[in-house]
Amino acid sequence: MLAGIPLSMKKWDWDYFLEQRREVLKLWPSGAELEGEAKIAEGIAYHKAQPWFKYASLRNERAIADGRIQIVPQVGHALVEQTVQHMQCSEDLRPDRWYVLTDTYTRKSEYAKAQDAVERSRKDGFSYLNGYPLAAHGVEGARAVNECTKAAVGTDNNDEDARLPWEIALAGGWTWGTIKSIEELIQHSRDYPVDRNIHNQQYIDRLAAHYTENGIPILRRASANLPGWDSLGFKVTVSLLEVLLSAAQGVKYIDLSLGIGMNLVQDAAAIRALRNLAREHLDRLGYSDVKIYSWTYFFLGDWPLQRGQMVGQLAWNAAVSALGGCCGMYIKSPDEATTTPTGEGFREAMEICGQVVRLVADQRLPESEELDIERSMIELEVRAVVSKILEMGDGDIARGACQAFQTGVIDTMFSPYRFLKGKVKVVRDANGALRYLEHGAMPLPKEVIEYHRAAIARREAKDGTRADVRWIVREATWASRSMLDEVAERNY
Repeated sequence: MLAGIPLSMKKWDWDYFLEQRREVLKLWPSGAELEGEAKIAEGIAYHKAQPWFKYASLRNERAIADGRIQIVPQVGHALVEQTVQHMQCSEDLRPDRWYVLTDTYTRKSEYAKAQDAVERSRKDGFSYLNGYPLAAHGVEGARAVNECTKAAVGTDNNDEDARLPWEIALAGGWTWGTIKSIEELIQHSRDYPVDRNIHNQQYIDRLAAHYTENGIPILRRASANLPGWDSLGFKVTVSLLEVLLSAAQGVKYIDLSLGIGMNLVQDAAAIRALRNLAREHLDRLGYSDVKIYSWTYFFLGDWPLQRGQMVGQLAWNAAVSALGGCCGMYIKSPDEATTTPTGEGFREAMEICGQVVRLVADQRLPESEELDIERSMIELEVRAVVSKILEMGDGDIARGACQAFQTGVIDTMFSPYRFLKGKVKVVRDANGALRYLEHGAMPLPKEVIEYHRAAIARREAKDGTRADVRWIVREATWASRSMLDEVAERNY
């Protein structure tokens, strides 16, 4: 129960949305400029004056028609002018989108702290924030950022409550943003209630759907860019749940964003599995008119400190994304491991990834028995978990997801979220694919469990060691290890 109202995936009544909206706009003074339903209509009118290329959903369609893979850089600094300057570094490379990350204070709805940092940044000429504070700059700032580029502008939302920033972003002409009702709790929250976070995301989805119903094709990104140690099946499950919750509120355009695990076959299999499962469940639940697009998010585990290693990791992520058959990729910067990424860093990243995509061209990982088995195992896992979630929620994903946290049906390792059971352990097999060492209370089919155990056994035989927590500890820094580290371990 939430404020006396049963949580449900049912599409919100518009009057209920407006009732919630009156409270949302009071969260920070910048919300006052959006008070009243007429302001929503004004935002829609602003959107209708924009050219087609400002819409991420339309860019998806054009890229697919052209057979082109989109490359999306990131940006976010304390001041509007700093953010614009960053974006201008790469404008001549014609990015399809800009992914505007909000700062840590804004992500936690600590708007007063964000405002203070903005004022200090303006005084000292230095960004004291690691992202763009949407609420601090309001609609005027959002429009300034939007109008400085021909790309479609979107936001990553807050960790827990992004309702006010999303209102500002939409009114500012931004045309896409991330769904994070489940993923962000797992990755960045400690004790925020899952039912409240789902409710917050339903608000955002309902507003996005209203824009779409009025001729503005707003795109939502179903996020599963979890850290590098999560099972690919688990990532697919999280993304699929986000897709279904958004579709239920009337969202019609959704990116299926999958965080790369770094094994080519497994990543390609997961891209295919997510696309298949999303289409299957959307059609079965009555959302057959929802358009979906396959995307990747670059590896979110550890990134190396040495520049040559970072460039190599960027190139590999781009190659996996292209060969795996994605529509586009959310990239990282060569300075990812050491600082808030710079405009110059992301320009270099776009050039590196663009060259990889150019060289790969139309090549895709061919179908094979290995790829087919990997895909089928992921699909078996996800179907079993989602089926259990639907069962626990009496057919309702929203209610079932809340129960899934409580029972361990949704579970992973190394999460700060205290409502997770934390009974899952994941290791890499001899080929670097992610496997369940322990799966806790997750309802994995027997075939999946045996498949993962067999893969782990092959690495045990190859390495001459037993799979245990030492593997997990070592692999937490797997991607950032250097050639010298490997040589030292071989005792040369």
